[in-house]
Amino acid sequence: MIATHSCKSCNFLLKNGESPCPQCGSTSRLIGLVLEETVTMTDSLFLEQESNYLINSNKEKCKKIFLSCNNNLNSLNENEIIDLYISLHIILEISLNALFRGISLLFIKKDINELDIIDNIDKINFIDKTVLFIYNSAFNFHNKLTEATHYHSLIGMLRSFAEARNKLLHGHSIRTISNGNEIRHSKLKAFICKEKLNEQIVKFRFICEGMRFFINSLDSNISKQQRETFINNYLDDNFILSPSLSQVQPS
Repeated sequence: MIATHSCKSCNFLLKNGESPCPQCGSTSRLIGLVLEETVTMTDSLFLEQESNYLINSNKEKCKKIFLSCNNNLNSLNENEIIDLYISLHIILEISLNALFRGISLLFIKKDINELDIIDNIDKINFIDKTVLFIYNSAFNFHNKLTEATHYHSLIGMLRSFAEARNKLLHGHSIRTISNGNEIRHSKLKAFICKEKLNEQIVKFRFICEGMRFFINSLDSNISKQQRETFINNYLDDNFILSPSLSQVQPS
């Protein structure tokens, strides 16, 4: 468990919990604890707690599946591929929603109930939140404008990434029809193969990589440590155990 101290008013990182804040003079600070749940406390005993269970449990599920196939996607069966599609989507959608809640709450200074703010933010789907973040945030790309243009493509990638999960959870048919002369697959059945799963993994990693780039490029007073916390909690893709997973060999 690691405790971090930052000013609640300006997000300045405080050394050893110093008070008042040397940047703005505020005596209100946040203490962040890195646990299974994201926890913040103020000196007035105000406590915030948000569960990361669905993120962490689905990462563990993915790890177990990758280990069971010895990091060889060609060894996966149809059920394992379906589980990976759903788990990867759950991880990404919940992580991005939590990330944008956290960023929004840092910048909203109005005297409004935080739970009301959260409810309103949660009514916006994660893809639209991402689009608004990329287009409306102030960034300082320095000499990395080419990279910014490259990662802009994650917007379109998010939409295609969501397709498989949406079809699976909306009950689309996973069906193969053979009449002796030809074999035909339903549209969703065509997704349930190693090559398509590999494309999904590549998209997932690219989206996480791009979002890490945009978080680190934000032109704001968010501290380096707070950015690292966001990235570690919501944009980490190290649970995909081996880079070789993105190199599927034909069956």
